[in-house]
Amino acid sequence: MLTAIIADDNEAERTYFCKLLRETKKVKVVGEAADGLVALDLASQLRPDIAFLDIEMPGPNGLEVAREIMAIAPSILIVFFTAHAGYAANAFEINSVDYLLKPFDAFRVRKALARIEEKLALRQVNKRSQKLNKLALKSRGEIILIDLNEIVFIEKSGKNTTIVHTVKRDYTTSQTIGELVEQLEGHDCFQRVHKSYLINLNMVERISPFADNSFIVRFAGYKKDALISRNNIELVKKHLNLA
Repeated sequence: MLTAIIADDNEAERTYFCKLLRETKKVKVVGEAADGLVALDLASQLRPDIAFLDIEMPGPNGLEVAREIMAIAPSILIVFFTAHAGYAANAFEINSVDYLLKPFDAFRVRKALARIEEKLALRQVNKRSQKLNKLALKSRGEIILIDLNEIVFIEKSGKNTTIVHTVKRDYTTSQTIGELVEQLEGHDCFQRVHKSYLINLNMVERISPFADNSFIVRFAGYKKDALISRNNIELVKKHLNLA
């Protein structure tokens, strides 16, 4: 059975969500929080499979809590819920599994759990492929295996195209950045730093302030650049032991 924590400052909604999870008979709720600080403490101590986070709650909000969880326990899967649809882009930039809108319903909760189970199954497959130390890329009808130490960064380009920039050449694929993040899970040098960019920290030469409080990333011996969003710069600093 999967384990989960739930963070929501509305006790009635939190209780109802716990009830919906219990009814699935697939999830055991091991901790509840009414604010972001308690949620972080629970995630750190209990290391559940899933953290269900309300985006709008006291203390650090759900998005901030998720970023902290990714830094201390990246294996925990994140599911957000909120009464407002406007946070979706921020939620998926953090690579959350799902984004639930209130009021909750049983069908939507079961659908979220199906996504979680699919993600966990894919994680097991990826663990086996990690032994190869390669990224498996589907490109133009072929499967291409790319050495991880040759990847500079990965870029979303348009609606249905992702570009993998390597020291030798660029590869295009219809796989999403999220799907490639799954393959690279466990390799801490690869970080999703922007909704359109995933970078190899081992290749970074310089990070400089850029427009709109974002940051530009320059890579050693490579002409193209990537961006870090202002929401993810602290996560990068932690991985570089600068925070």
